[in-house]
Amino acid sequence: MNNDTTGERLPIETIPLARSRIEQIERDLQSWATKPIAFSFDPSDTHLFSMQELARSFAKRSIDLAQSIRSLIEQDRIVPATVVARALIETIGMGCLYLHEMGRLIALGDRLRLEKCFHRFYAGVKGQSIEPVHVMDAIRHLTKIDGEYIQYIENKYGVFTSFFKSATEEGVVDEAQDWKELMSMERNYALLSEIAHPNGTGIQFLYPDPSNENASVTKLRQRFRSASLTAIWHCFHLLKALEDSDDLPDRFRTAFLSQ
Repeated sequence: MNNDTTGERLPIETIPLARSRIEQIERDLQSWATKPIAFSFDPSDTHLFSMQELARSFAKRSIDLAQSIRSLIEQDRIVPATVVARALIETIGMGCLYLHEMGRLIALGDRLRLEKCFHRFYAGVKGQSIEPVHVMDAIRHLTKIDGEYIQYIENKYGVFTSFFKSATEEGVVDEAQDWKELMSMERNYALLSEIAHPNGTGIQFLYPDPSNENASVTKLRQRFRSASLTAIWHCFHLLKALEDSDDLPDRFRTAFLSQ
């Protein structure tokens, strides 16, 4: 089999620090998913409850998808795991874009645009009077913040260099490769999409005749196991967006209810 998706990628499950970080991300997602909605003031005649409900729902959907990825991988069901992982990245992107737009429009003091935008995220249906937000807008937003945030964390803590150094020393990644590319959400999303779309890679290469089972097939399956787990890693973007937006109701009150 000659397929460039068999190329080496930082195998996140082989690095103890990365594994523990993913587990912490899952715990933090669960915490947000179960966090009660509460206000320090009366939010009547606003959409604030629904705004917070939607934010919690992104966390709930993400932890549900993350747990599904875990379950599927444990059963060695790699193809459905990658399809769910792709959906998880799209969920992360949409949640991040939603919270970004709510904060941006509150800061602008434009309540009419805020409510129109909120309704698109909350109730948009293709072909109806309220159109949904396109998923590729979410992916473009996530690609932008992914590059910026990973570079910031690397500059401050050097964590990705540490991961890469550890993997290189263990011989599981080529030191000539670029760690930024290896950890890129955009690259991982494109890779997962190769399997989500029913093309040759995700059909005959991953479901070969028994006579064609070989080391290349094993390597390809491992490649997508790692890519699926890395999708859970990317949930740190949603967690940061949730943390940064925790005071969103108070910002809303200051912008629109304090006059």
